[in-house]
Amino acid sequence: MPRVAPLTLSLFYLTSFAVLGVYLPYFNLYLESLGFSGLQIGILTLLLPLASAVVPTPGGVLADRLGRRRELIVGSSLLALVTFYLVLGVRTFGATVAVIAVFATLRAPALPLVEASAMEISEAGGPHYGRMRVWGSLAFIVMALGTGPLVGLRGERAAVHLVILLLALNALSSLLIPREKIVAVAPAAPSTLGRFVRQPRVMLFLLACIASQASHGPYYVFYSIHLETSGYRPQAIGLLWGVAVGCEIVAMLSMPRILKRLGTLPTMGASVLLASVRWWICAVSTAPFAMILAQALHAATYAAFHVAAVTHTHHLFGRERRSSGQAVYGSATYGIGNIIGMFLSGMLYDRTTMANLFAGASAAALVSGFMVVAAARSEAASGI
Repeated sequence: MPRVAPLTLSLFYLTSFAVLGVYLPYFNLYLESLGFSGLQIGILTLLLPLASAVVPTPGGVLADRLGRRRELIVGSSLLALVTFYLVLGVRTFGATVAVIAVFATLRAPALPLVEASAMEISEAGGPHYGRMRVWGSLAFIVMALGTGPLVGLRGERAAVHLVILLLALNALSSLLIPREKIVAVAPAAPSTLGRFVRQPRVMLFLLACIASQASHGPYYVFYSIHLETSGYRPQAIGLLWGVAVGCEIVAMLSMPRILKRLGTLPTMGASVLLASVRWWICAVSTAPFAMILAQALHAATYAAFHVAAVTHTHHLFGRERRSSGQAVYGSATYGIGNIIGMFLSGMLYDRTTMANLFAGASAAALVSGFMVVAAARSEAASGI
């Protein structure tokens, strides 16, 4: 999709992350209102990353082979909307699992394909990736802030209605993406892709991404619930999520200078060290100042790490594997990484304290840092 206008991808990011701005902070509160246990909430939250671990890579390989990213993006977005609408009619755990599992599977392929297109536009002289992706962060902060008062006034079910509306806008935005010119490309065969991924420099990079994202498990699954049980009102919860994404926006706009100065792997290394500090703060305090400081570190732990990792993926996998590369990165990071972090968080939530969960997250971030160092050494040894 080399000639897609940056505006269309920015609009897709805006609507896609507006969905997450409601879903991540508030959907778990809706699940809790249905009477689900911590383990059940963890399982339901796990379904999105589980689909992200399995579905994007075949979709990326197919997109590289056929040259039809747009059709896959549109189909994914429309079917996800239709499926999530069914959430309104289910209340039992089993039925909710079925609906969210199908929704997660259908939604998973779209974003990695958009990431590949955004990196191509950036490389061809268009806006930097971060300047397109930042519209998603802006939408997230607006929805996180705006949904808090709505949930406080109308209840948790209002968040479900809002997610459906935003999914409809996301589907409409996908239809605005121009059709790309189909170019005959000789993509890497799946077996060749598998051999490439097993190279030490690639595997270590992906393991660093997995460990970094796994460290976010307690945060994404139980942070809103943790704040609520600590006495924070829905409006305050939304404000704290807004602080995190506000700092994320600043970081994304600054990433061209940061990456030019530091490079991708050093930026990732610094980010995970700050992630370890962030989760340790969450382990020892729930005071407002501590929570604001921890949320401000989202600029490094998510924004800087993500932009650096997407950029590193784009160059690491090469031209013939662009869609596949972003899909593998997304599957590893937001699939396997989230599965590990969220499953362990859900399993341990009823058996230990949130302080212990965040202490474990701090240790996982340090492990990611060691992996980044190992990846850099492997690249140096390979002469890359």
